[in-house]
Amino acid sequence: MPSNDFASKMTARRRAKRSDDKRIASLVVREVAKVIPQIVSQVHSLIHSRTTEDVKTEAPQSAFLYKHFKACDPMEFTGEGGVSQLLQWFDSIEVTLYQSGCPDSFRTTCATGLLQSRALEWWTAERNKRGISAAYALSWD
Repeated sequence: MPSNDFASKMTARRRAKRSDDKRIASLVVREVAKVIPQIVSQVHSLIHSRTTEDVKTEAPQSAFLYKHFKACDPMEFTGEGGVSQLLQWFDSIEVTLYQSGCPDSFRTTCATGLLQSRALEWWTAERNKRGISAAYALSWD
């Protein structure tokens, strides 16, 4: 049977880890929030730099549906687990986006469709702040 001293140390370690995870998550959110305006600006520039001729000369693509992406069984992300879990999710989603043939214009929609719990709360707040069209127009890259 573990001693009270051992149990106290384990409890303190768990609290310290949770505190570290919260600080790391907060840091990630702040850093992502810093780059989002730049991404929006780049997307805006790209969208408005295309001419009507550019659109007419593009080859038609077969219709991509969210169910094609979901058929690859992508990993959901809850916002729990700290930075290592976030990086693992990013890697997993990149592979799934590639394997499913997801077009660039639909990647943010597909990826954000996998957010759950705290991550979904964050995305909902961002989407409400930016507006639905602007939020989903953000580049995944």
